[in-house]
Amino acid sequence: MRAYLILISLFACQLINGQAVLPAFGEYSNEEINLKECPFEKNAGAVILFDEAASNYDDDYRLITHRRIRIKIFHQREMDRGNIRIRFYSKDKFEYIGNIKGITFNPEDAGSRTTRLDNKSIFTEKEDNFISSIKFAMPNVKPGSIIEYEYDSYMKHYGGLSHWTFQQEIPVLKSCYLLTLLPNTEFQYSVQKKSTYPIIIKSMAETGSVYYEMNNIPGLKFEPYMDAIDDYLQKVIFQLAGVKGYSGGNVKINQTWKGLAYELMTDKDFGGALKKELSKIDDVKSIVAKETTDAGKLTAIYNYVRNNITWNGYYSKYAMDGLKNIWEKRAGHAAEVNLLLINLLQTFNIEVNPLLVAERDYGRIDTTYPFLDKFNKVAAYAIADGKTFILDATQKFSPAGLTPYPLLNTIAFLVDKKNFRLIRIVNEKDTYKNSIVVNAKVDNRGQLSGTAEISSTGYAKQVRTEKAKTSVTKFISEILQEPGAELIVDNCTFDNLDDDNKPLVQKAEFHNELNVSGGFIFLNYNLFTGLSKNLFTADERFTNVNFGYPYNISMKVNLQLPENYKLDKLPPDKAIATADKMISASRKLKIENNTLVATIEFIQNMTLVPYQEYDRLKSFYKQVIDLLNEPVIIKTGN
Repeated sequence: MRAYLILISLFACQLINGQAVLPAFGEYSNEEINLKECPFEKNAGAVILFDEAASNYDDDYRLITHRRIRIKIFHQREMDRGNIRIRFYSKDKFEYIGNIKGITFNPEDAGSRTTRLDNKSIFTEKEDNFISSIKFAMPNVKPGSIIEYEYDSYMKHYGGLSHWTFQQEIPVLKSCYLLTLLPNTEFQYSVQKKSTYPIIIKSMAETGSVYYEMNNIPGLKFEPYMDAIDDYLQKVIFQLAGVKGYSGGNVKINQTWKGLAYELMTDKDFGGALKKELSKIDDVKSIVAKETTDAGKLTAIYNYVRNNITWNGYYSKYAMDGLKNIWEKRAGHAAEVNLLLINLLQTFNIEVNPLLVAERDYGRIDTTYPFLDKFNKVAAYAIADGKTFILDATQKFSPAGLTPYPLLNTIAFLVDKKNFRLIRIVNEKDTYKNSIVVNAKVDNRGQLSGTAEISSTGYAKQVRTEKAKTSVTKFISEILQEPGAELIVDNCTFDNLDDDNKPLVQKAEFHNELNVSGGFIFLNYNLFTGLSKNLFTADERFTNVNFGYPYNISMKVNLQLPENYKLDKLPPDKAIATADKMISASRKLKIENNTLVATIEFIQNMTLVPYQEYDRLKSFYKQVIDLLNEPVIIKTGN
């Protein structure tokens, strides 16, 4: 079987495509050796020459995949491509990696141009209870190197088959995958790709195989405010759809949303867990007894769970250890924590259902087919006193009335046998709101010093509370001292960190050396707004801009000017807005009693901008940043 897999892998493109023939391991063509840049992405520091794999099964119906990757390094900045990490699912020995081989080929070296990977340099590292990694560094990597490695993955069964990704962070010349299906099973697949990128898909009934290939795929890199990168990768996604029964008929699996809802609610580790009555809940009963409304009861139960049950950092969609065990341990993974929450809400007659969710950084779901693997956790969907609540007790800093921000602009699945449905999660009433008041002075040398009080509500409070409780130092460096502002915060204190019902108040002391040139001081009054630098500078964008929530930022600065200052004129008051009024910004400046009074307002109601509208967003954000950063120029002296 091993030899058969390798043979298929090496000649997959030749057998099916009839055009391209991949060279054997360790053999390099003149085209590969002489390649100096990626033909379609000339600034790329490296390119994947090919990434190919073939999956088949053995006599025990294990899923066995042979994979081979070849990369050409162009520039020093991409030398880390030689540090390889192969992640695999190691829990219960479900998967293991073997038969690793590697070669580094340096065509410019005198003498031997090939350096082979030493098996002694291959290490296995456990990442968590589920995932482990094989790590090794390819030898003698330098600009001009071609690195190549291959390995086999052995999984206990085909349940580990999930997807094949054609696209990577760097460009790919060729990516091809040959899947041989398990007898008596049916797999559903979904192709995620840009419409302008062609794909080859060929089925071979005689072997029960399907072949997939894409060529000349640009690299996909991180962009500000992007959705999950997984949403934009060119890939094909697989899921088991049916199994042929002993009588010859087909047993379908999860082919409809109704079927998925029924399967989950009848599963002992999902719907069955919600029917288990928890014992020793007297402390919960006591706090619920104090509430007179359903919304009050819901909030009390939710606060109890998020403050007393610890999320261990793992994701799942089932309570495999049982809720009674989680209740006793006071800890569990995401599904266990939130199924426990749902169980308690049901105990006190709160209308609630499980909600399968895919957080924004996990990726979008495919609404046309119920791919369970596209969801990464379970949340709670509750209704109390006519209000809808989406609750995730793993979000320690999200109060009951605020939809957790990782779920904004996503689609979720309400799990109920009768009332199942897909739900788009948006929040039209809560914003990221900061109200800023600054009192400062500037001396004749251009030294600015003062205090700031920032009142944060809505998502601003959630984000900033989480950051402040994690590390005050990081809060100052990452939130207050924004890049490009050149402002130094000396200290910061907080009010209402633990009160969900009051704004988070941040009180900061700061100083700054202003730009002084030729006796002129350039006053920067745009302080603590988060709008000192335009993040949208790339010439083009490949992903949507997902802000998540609306923004409402207001600032008033009272800036005492130095003695004997001279001012020709102030920049005029100005307000700008997009044509649809979804984003607006304004600036007002005046002098009162030797004090510059600056007022800034920024309001943004749009939360999701398609990448096709990027140019307009980029252009308007440039206008906003230019407006708010236009300095007041004064001259000091007699």
